[in-house]
Amino acid sequence: MSKTSSEDHLFSERIRRSHEDRTRKKVVKHRERHSTKVLADITVGAGLKARVITSEGANFIVMDESGNEVRARSFKSTRSANTNSTLVTVGDEVLFEPAEQDIAVIREVLPRRTKLSRRAHKRRDSFEQVIAANIDILAIVMSAGDPPFQNGILDKYIIAGHEGGLEILIVLNKVDELDSNPRKPFIEEALGYYRSIGYRVIRTSIVTAEGVLELGKIFENKTAVFAGKSGVGKSSLVNSLVGRDVARTKELTRREQRGMHTTTNAALVPIAEHPNSFIVDTPGIREFFHFDLDPDIIKFHFTDFLKLQEDCAMTNCMHIHEPGCAVIEAVDDGLIPEWRHNSYMGLWEEAERERKMKASGI
Repeated sequence: MSKTSSEDHLFSERIRRSHEDRTRKKVVKHRERHSTKVLADITVGAGLKARVITSEGANFIVMDESGNEVRARSFKSTRSANTNSTLVTVGDEVLFEPAEQDIAVIREVLPRRTKLSRRAHKRRDSFEQVIAANIDILAIVMSAGDPPFQNGILDKYIIAGHEGGLEILIVLNKVDELDSNPRKPFIEEALGYYRSIGYRVIRTSIVTAEGVLELGKIFENKTAVFAGKSGVGKSSLVNSLVGRDVARTKELTRREQRGMHTTTNAALVPIAEHPNSFIVDTPGIREFFHFDLDPDIIKFHFTDFLKLQEDCAMTNCMHIHEPGCAVIEAVDDGLIPEWRHNSYMGLWEEAERERKMKASGI
């Protein structure tokens, strides 16, 4: 090819690329104008009210007031009455607008009546990760076998339930393994104590079907959320209650002593034979961080401490090491179990460390 031919070829190639670039920019601008028009159109009117029943990453399944299920998603322009928290979660009541495409648009998230939330994992800012909203009962599932029963974990969930305005239900699952558990005396003592201070306790087993029907009656005409460590059997209970396999499970691993929970998306499903009753099954939570928990208010979540508060020598006694503390005296006298006070101390120290880290800017 001659020099002149080569130069002509390069010149023609630059013209072709320039033309492609202009065409591409026009297409992008057209899409932006179209997208803006769609978003502008959906701001007109009040929107249709629905409840989020499934979370699938950036997409959601919502059920409108007529019982129709619609796939929807949120946009940057989606408004929310719930600041500094998860924009959309299972159980939320939303206003949505059908779009020209197959997926609807969530315009607004309405105020949450109740919630189960935690601090977003590995985030230092006070962002509230809401696991489920507008629910009635927090069913805290503990295991009578593996993973081991830990009252400290139970107390963490209880506080989360209190903070979210939820009714607390303690579920001891896998009771068929209780007799062979060397820690049976402690588990029995702990459950008896929680019951004595006002918490409802139920025993269940998928193997023997013990307590499953009773659990369904407790949830009647209500929405419940299961919470607990991986491997305690939350998904198995959900499958039994709803009458079908909505959550896959795997057996507990021996090495890690924690369940390989395969649930990845939270979903709200009706309980069999109870059409107005729903369950939210959440993915297993290995670490549970309270949302912005103030160490000064933890004592108010320990209801057995409250009745002794007025008898403390100090007005603002924290029940840690203060002289004349009525709670510590009750522990010494055996009225409050030592393990219960140790749980309180552990939670207080955890929250205090968080407060100091915030104050130091870490």
